[in-house]
Amino acid sequence: MANKYPDYTNSITNVSCSVLTYFGVKDIKHNTLPVLDRILEEKKPRNIVYMVFDGMGTAILDRHIDKSSFLQMNLKSAISSTFPPTTVAATTSINTGLTPFETGWLGWFTYFKEVDQNVITFFNTLQSDGETQAADYNLAFKVIPYKSLSIQVMNANKDIKCTAVSPFRVNAMDDTIICETIEKSVDAISNLTKEEGKHFIYSYCPEPDHSMHEMGIDKVEITDIVLSINKQLEILKQNITDDTLVIVTADHGHINSKWFFLCDYPDLRAMLKRPHSMENRAASLFVKDGMKEEFKALFHKHFDPHFILMEHDQFISSGMLGNGIKNENIEDFVGDFVAIAIDDYCIGENYDDSELVGIHAGFTAEEMEVPLIVF
Repeated sequence: MANKYPDYTNSITNVSCSVLTYFGVKDIKHNTLPVLDRILEEKKPRNIVYMVFDGMGTAILDRHIDKSSFLQMNLKSAISSTFPPTTVAATTSINTGLTPFETGWLGWFTYFKEVDQNVITFFNTLQSDGETQAADYNLAFKVIPYKSLSIQVMNANKDIKCTAVSPFRVNAMDDTIICETIEKSVDAISNLTKEEGKHFIYSYCPEPDHSMHEMGIDKVEITDIVLSINKQLEILKQNITDDTLVIVTADHGHINSKWFFLCDYPDLRAMLKRPHSMENRAASLFVKDGMKEEFKALFHKHFDPHFILMEHDQFISSGMLGNGIKNENIEDFVGDFVAIAIDDYCIGENYDDSELVGIHAGFTAEEMEVPLIVF
């Protein structure tokens, strides 16, 4: 597997910066994408629809649909996800125009010192059982708040209606139309574009990521899902108004997984203060005092050559998380070490983690490259 470093000059963050710039939002933090800027300048759309399909990286498209398909025919370029290439980090970057270095949204599990616990970032529940509320307030939105694209666009344009279309509320501040299927989302988007006035529509679909986690990337069921997405977006193109531009991308790609389980390495596990956080392929590891050198040597003994082990300061200063003004909470979220997968292996706590057949958040091109599709 080829490794690929995130490129924050040609990434999902930069797509959002192009959209924000088009809508006149000031103080954009990163460069825009010239290929998208040219399309926006030429078409000058009344409506922009920004669609994110979870896990639908370029390698997934190439695996499941041919070059003559609607999505492939409208592919403008391959662009980079964030690091980690995972939903929490990447969709937050998409929905802000910022890098993970700036947002502090890094992974599925976050260690919050406010409760001294690992927390499922999106759900505000404890990692230990997945059900207990970590606090009587939403830790992530209080500790690492952000302004969504919709809020930024509305603040700069009082005449633009901003709507999210998703199976769940995207952000407490955003007006969301709940659509449980891609078919319903396409209908809702089509109807919105036909309304009077200007619209910015942000759409999120949890497929094919959800199904690939369950069955891996190779099954015919995944082909059926990607073909369905392709068909529905072709229908969308036929039904939207001519002055509407649709931008399609993904937050990250996917690969099939292999596993190491820390329960099989009690010597190593005994050195950790708590279960690893962030991601299974970008594991944030907090080591007990005085054990860092011993831990480092033992980690290499058990897990080389499948992971890069970066120390805290090395990881934060590496540029992996992007650039900009550092969110100071990152210092608390990143452990003494970060173990980054460079092939198809993951780090799990227990055997239950292997229920994830398809996986992402590592350092491979398959996970990092996503499409920029425009029609």
